[in-house]
Amino acid sequence: MELKPNIGIGELEFGMFQKMIYEAIGIPDRVREDEEDSDNIYLEYNKQKLRLTIYKNEQNRLGYIFSANPQLTFNGLKIINQDANFVKNKVFGELTKNWEIDEYDFWYTHGNDENWLTLNVEFGRVNSVEIGAPWKNEEEYDWPEIFKII
Repeated sequence: MELKPNIGIGELEFGMFQKMIYEAIGIPDRVREDEEDSDNIYLEYNKQKLRLTIYKNEQNRLGYIFSANPQLTFNGLKIINQDANFVKNKVFGELTKNWEIDEYDFWYTHGNDENWLTLNVEFGRVNSVEIGAPWKNEEEYDWPEIFKII
């Protein structure tokens, strides 16, 4: 399963409609709506270790992906359960050198806003990755042409 910054993961691409996701990878194990943010629907796939966020206010498009899949790669290099510095410097080194680090109780996030990419790190190892759809400007997503509504 290949991570594609600003595009998606594997066969999932930002801008896909919810129905297209079901056709591509099947019905999720769990569907949940956020009680605090009614604009989001979360699709959880246990086997793939994926959690997808559908933006209802964007015609039910895929806008955000969380993955803890141990087979997740970028440029052929594994990401999950790898040393955080290795992932930042070797795996994503050609993509970016700019990481903003936030510390929480017992974990860190290493984020790169330019690529809307976040590495979640515990015990010095990347345990999950989050990526989001690219922005056209401060108010609009840059959905791929193939998923634009005519």
